[in-house]
Amino acid sequence: MLKALLFVTAVALAIEPALAKHDARGEDAVAVFGDLCVSLFTGEKKSEVDPTRFVFTKIGEKNAREIKPGVKGSLWDVSGTKSDVHMLLHYEPSGMCVVEVAEADEATVRLGFEQLVRQTATTLGSAAKREPDTRNRIEGKDATTSMWRINSSKGKVMLALTTYPDPKFMIQHLMTASFVK
Repeated sequence: MLKALLFVTAVALAIEPALAKHDARGEDAVAVFGDLCVSLFTGEKKSEVDPTRFVFTKIGEKNAREIKPGVKGSLWDVSGTKSDVHMLLHYEPSGMCVVEVAEADEATVRLGFEQLVRQTATTLGSAAKREPDTRNRIEGKDATTSMWRINSSKGKVMLALTTYPDPKFMIQHLMTASFVK
């Protein structure tokens, strides 16, 4: 009996850190996306993002074109003051808002994003319809794209998330919000 109890305790202690894991960088990235991108599509006017939590720096046009040649709008560097998350934020002339995250825990980003989807659906008074995930194999690991459509009074809103399990590239995660047909 004592051996069984010790075994169960050891297993619980081994599992607990994995279940309790959270990453402030991932939480901050989803918060910026919700405040600056999703709010554009829900009609909620957000107050400015907390300047004690984030620093925003507009990247000059020449540097922006070198960093992201295909971006047509303004490019912003966003940093978390406490979490040390690093992101690029841009609005496309087509109406898409994009947040690119340099590095954050994939599970934290996914969990936060799914909570944001539910919150957005509630705000819009509509169900979020998830499309089947797509996976692309990149250097032996899956990049996973998840998309949700939510009806609003102005049209269908698409919230999309692409994540990669490791911070191997310049951008690890990509979040977008846009209207779709």
